[in-house]
Order: sequence, then C-alpha cells, then structure tokens
Amino acid sequence: MKRKAPRRQPPTPHAHQLSASSVQAPASSIQAIEERFAPIVAAVASVARGSDVPAVRLEGAMEIIFGAYGQSDPDFSEMLLTGWMRARHDKHHRLALAWQREQLRLSLEEILQAGVAAGAFRKELDTGAVAAVMLGAAEGCLLQSATQGGAVPPGELVRVLVSLALSGV
Repeated sequence: MKRKAPRRQPPTPHAHQLSASSVQAPASSIQAIEERFAPIVAAVASVARGSDVPAVRLEGAMEIIFGAYGQSDPDFSEMLLTGWMRARHDKHHRLALAWQREQLRLSLEEILQAGVAAGAFRKELDTGAVAAVMLGAAEGCLLQSATQGGAVPPGELVRVLVSLALSGV
C-alpha cells in the first residue's frame, strides 16, 4: 500500500517580513480587502453603466483603477500584495481577489464593447483581452507603488491605453 506524501505547507514568512496587516487572521484580512476594494469596484461599475461616450467612460474607469493601484496609500498596496501572496495557498483570498479583479475586468470590457459597437474603438478589438491587459497594466502600478513609483506615471499609461483602443489610431 502506497503512503501519501505529506501535504506541503506554505513557507512561513520571516519575522522581518511581517507587518501589522499581514499578521491578521485570514478572515479579517479578506474582510479588510473587500471593504477597501468594494468602493473601487462599485465606482468603476457606475462609470461603465454611465451615459458618457465610451472613450470618456473608459478613461474615467481607468483613472479610478490606476489611481487606486498606482497612487493609493502604502497600506492599501501592501494589503493587496499580501492578499495576492496569500491567494497562492489560501482559496478564500484567491476567490475574494479573483472576484474583485473579474468585476473590474468586466466593467472595462463592457465599456470597450460599447465603444466598438459605436464605432469609437477599433472594430477588431478583442475586448476581453484588451480589458485584461488594461487591468494588468494597473496591477503593474500597484507593484511600482511598493517601490515609490516607476518610470511611467499611471496617468500616462491611461492615456496610452485609451489611445490604443480608439479607432483611427
């Protein structure tokens, strides 16, 4: 009879890697992430459902996302980065963060689809993929915020991404 290999435990962070927010119990850190992230998700969804032209909605939604990721306070950045690290081993973190990320992506995709339908954005645009790329660029700003910035400011990234989606570019 074969014995099952013992289940491997995730590595334990060293004491110098722990912060006050990362020492919280998993349930409370998930709740903190959800509480901080919910208004961002709601604001982006509201912009996506708005009546402005698609290019204005896209820029507005991306400014909210990039502002939250690229110019947020250090505690929020650390909370999300720690949450994503925990998500590798904790399904509750993984589900909470995946749900929020997907809501943002769907809102961006909704705006992109409206722009394609209106002829404002490139007709061959793969709206799902472009929304994912935009969100990934915003997440890159989150990583940069941990090191106090990057070479290209978030506002410039927003302008470039919007221009890439526009028709006639």
